[in-house]
Amino acid sequence: MKEDLLQLIALQDIDLQIKKLDDEMKTGYTDIEIRQASIAEKQEQINTDKESIEAGEKRRRELEAEIEDSLVHIKDRQTKLMNVQTNREYQSLLKEIEETKKSNKDKEEDVVRLMEQEEKLQTQITELTNVCRSEEELLAEAKAEADKRSKKIEDAKSKFEKSRTTQAKKISANLSRRYDQLREKRNGLAVIGVTKGICQGCFMNIPPQQFNEVMRGDQLLSCPTCQRLMFHLAEVEEE
Repeated sequence: MKEDLLQLIALQDIDLQIKKLDDEMKTGYTDIEIRQASIAEKQEQINTDKESIEAGEKRRRELEAEIEDSLVHIKDRQTKLMNVQTNREYQSLLKEIEETKKSNKDKEEDVVRLMEQEEKLQTQITELTNVCRSEEELLAEAKAEADKRSKKIEDAKSKFEKSRTTQAKKISANLSRRYDQLREKRNGLAVIGVTKGICQGCFMNIPPQQFNEVMRGDQLLSCPTCQRLMFHLAEVEEE
């Protein structure tokens, strides 16, 4: 059983190295994903601003057309003022003209406000576009670096995977399945050391009798708490 433990420990060391390489690769591309998300967010804002500008321009043209029509209407009312027969009709036309002028003034203010908003949005689009361009350049550099690092990691991982294939052949099929199941459930640690009667995986105490059996190492034993396969890890080794 000591030989089985040694083989399992060796296999786990290889698996941990492979996992470390996978994590390194994932970390490298996580940064790229963050950069891509940042650029996408800014591009979405640019599109939103462009839609706002388009809607604002449409509304501004509508208001300008309405103002133009109102000016024609005012001119017509002013002409009629010259031909009114009664004071009541005169006052009515005068009131209509004043209300139309007031309405035009409000519309003119809206036109100015829309123009200012358009200018502000256009400035924001320019700024965001420039930022996106800079971030895209940095993203391209990051991708190139990540791809370069990924190639090195893949080469190293390939060597470990070959070693794993060789090492796995030294372990029986049943024990290998048991190991793989534990590794999947226990975050990559299927075999764990026990020091001073404490499992170094879940940090729970092992019954004294069982700890004595672990120290002898003549059988495969599982931690009663986390079910990992145990081996004796002397304090000097732990340090």
